[in-house]
Amino acid sequence: MKRVLVLMLLVVAVAAAQEVDPPRDSMDFFLGYGAWLPGLLNDDNKLEVGSAFLVGAETPMSQGDQFRLSIGGGFCNSDREYFDGITSVMLNLSYRNYPFYRPYAGARGLEPFIGFIGGGIVAWDSVEEDYEGVDSKSTGGAMLGAELGARVKMSEDMFFDITLTGEWVPIGAELAGEEEKDLSGIRIQGSLVF
Repeated sequence: MKRVLVLMLLVVAVAAAQEVDPPRDSMDFFLGYGAWLPGLLNDDNKLEVGSAFLVGAETPMSQGDQFRLSIGGGFCNSDREYFDGITSVMLNLSYRNYPFYRPYAGARGLEPFIGFIGGGIVAWDSVEEDYEGVDSKSTGGAMLGAELGARVKMSEDMFFDITLTGEWVPIGAELAGEEEKDLSGIRIQGSLVF
């Protein structure tokens, strides 16, 4: 009887040491798309809600911490006379923390996260074709932000991220007739991680 008990304990210990889900120890890639709302801190802002996309890669999770590198673009129209809108290209490095992450737990259904983002932006405006009295401007600079969101499991190797990012973007030119040299605002995006 003692041998059977010892053998059963040994089997249970070996089974417990085996991981049901594989650890997330490989690099992942992502594609994202969503809404871009620049210039929200500006007085008399005439920029409309635009769209933004991004592509990138993220490091494996290590105790719930993760780094992401992304490049993407943003587009928005303007209600100002003579201007069509603004186009931008953004390069970002972000850090995320998953506060409810458990080591070796594998992929779960829902994982909230918080993070910080930094990088650079190049932006330019476009003037209506039939108007020649205003020149197009371009500018660039640094951007900082904070993000809040959740990761939802779609399959064993695929996830969907929903992210709200607040961005501080003080840049060096008044684009699309805006009086403020600032494109600070928010991005709301969904990303497919695979």
